[in-house]
Amino acid sequence: MQESLTTYEIGAEDFLMHVAEKSGLMWEKIEEFLEELKFIKGAVFHECGKPQEEWMKESCPLKQHIEGGLYTRELFMPKGHFIVGMIHKQQHPTFLLKGELSYLTDEGKVVKIKAPYRIFTQIGTQRLLYMHEDSIMCCVFKSDEKTFEEAEADVFTSNYRTLPVEVIERRELINENKELCLEI
Repeated sequence: MQESLTTYEIGAEDFLMHVAEKSGLMWEKIEEFLEELKFIKGAVFHECGKPQEEWMKESCPLKQHIEGGLYTRELFMPKGHFIVGMIHKQQHPTFLLKGELSYLTDEGKVVKIKAPYRIFTQIGTQRLLYMHEDSIMCCVFKSDEKTFEEAEADVFTSNYRTLPVEVIERRELINENKELCLEI
């Protein structure tokens, strides 16, 4: 079922840059990319705040833990897969515990990393990742929610328009400044 997502003619970094080269804010670029994915056989989706479906439990097992106001998520991502992450509603540390992957930054650059590696994720971040090796990523969040679904909905959103206005405006300003620099 996943074969169509894992075989492609261009390199992973080129594919990630294809998304970055589209016009608009990175969220809009990824949103447009997700719409395109709906027409690809084998593309699968997870909705924020919903339980993991069986196929996802098998191919991308997720270990979750809630204790002491912290919510941790440890996700296995198989080699050769592209993953579009959800939009983060808070700052938090992210750890690549195992593997090697490339990801598209908020600035539209492709970065290749190898475990062990730490990323400090900012509010509004949404990652597009490609796994060069089987990889395990762990995120640690602040959350007082009691269930995994509630905690997931507390720390992620599927729609950047639900983020605080100042986060959206800051991203729009950064995007405008980049466009002005390109025009000069």
